[in-house]
Amino acid sequence: MAPSNLFTLTEMQQRIACIREKMKNLNLGAIIACDASNVRYTTGFKGEPRSLLILPDTLILFTSFRTISWAREQTKLLEEEIELSTTSSPSKLIKKRLPTPPLKIAIDQNVSAANLVHWQKKLAPHEVEPHSIIETIRQTKSPAEISIIQRSQKINETILNAILPQIKPDLTERGIQGLILAEMAKREEVEGYSFPPIVANGPNCWEIHHLPDQSVSRYGDLLLLDHGVFYQGYASDMTRMVCLGNSSERMREIHQVVNLARQTAIDAARPGITNHDLDRVARNIIEASGLGKTFTHGLGHSIGLQTHDPGVNLSQNAPEIPLAPGMTLTIEPGIYLDEKFGVRVEDTIVITTGGSKNLTSQSTEIIEI
Repeated sequence: MAPSNLFTLTEMQQRIACIREKMKNLNLGAIIACDASNVRYTTGFKGEPRSLLILPDTLILFTSFRTISWAREQTKLLEEEIELSTTSSPSKLIKKRLPTPPLKIAIDQNVSAANLVHWQKKLAPHEVEPHSIIETIRQTKSPAEISIIQRSQKINETILNAILPQIKPDLTERGIQGLILAEMAKREEVEGYSFPPIVANGPNCWEIHHLPDQSVSRYGDLLLLDHGVFYQGYASDMTRMVCLGNSSERMREIHQVVNLARQTAIDAARPGITNHDLDRVARNIIEASGLGKTFTHGLGHSIGLQTHDPGVNLSQNAPEIPLAPGMTLTIEPGIYLDEKFGVRVEDTIVITTGGSKNLTSQSTEIIEI
């Protein structure tokens, strides 16, 4: 199914209207989007090359003759509103289509320095600067987007449960990672992994984002499994703890603290609470256990068309932002005991009008196999 068919024409038109309303409020003459997620969100097109020009009354997608047929199919819902071009020099045609200069033009917030200089030179005397207009709009998901993210997460859980019976002592971390990747590859609906699966066993679990290696799993080891997929463009992300055999009392104690921090944060998540406050809710639980210094990262992040969607990080170090209905976030507290083991438990939630909803159904208990 083409991405444009996932959403109604009304929803796609609302996205464009919202972008144009923000353009007007910020006195912008145009937006140029080249970021894959921003272009896909606005038009449904997921190919490359891609440059999207958004004017108050015009929408032009620039691609190549090799991908024009895909562009027609994937933007079919907007066929009455979008122009498609295969020009080899989008910047020249864009400059011709711009009204009398000088205009203020926004480009993707994550544009590279080199590309920013390119656009500034090509479109002079217009002023081109990075801005997070589309990224900010993407923070709030529609019911259709939330449904896709929940389906992505369900597929991710199915993959975990499919590989659990295959995990045995003497398998390496890379071997277990291979099981996860193979299970993803079997499923036609999976577009790919949303990040390389993280597998850490024993003392490697204390590394937050351990790169799987040839470390061998032994009976009694705790395994940290963190993986996700892309389904219809939207990411999932989940972390669970697995034990080969019976977990120790210390493992269960640490896991209980982490799991309590996770659930307490989910219960506290609601419109109006800030990212700082929600991080503090979970951090207070871990600090009360005497292990506050071992929780060495933020509580979570936005998730959507990107695994780390732009906009909201549940961290004391990020800009303070109040949460709003429709925001989808990971909740992933952790405790990492240096050179011993670590525990992280991660769910994905959506902020609702009255609180939050957990989009993850997988049990959060230690999985003993």
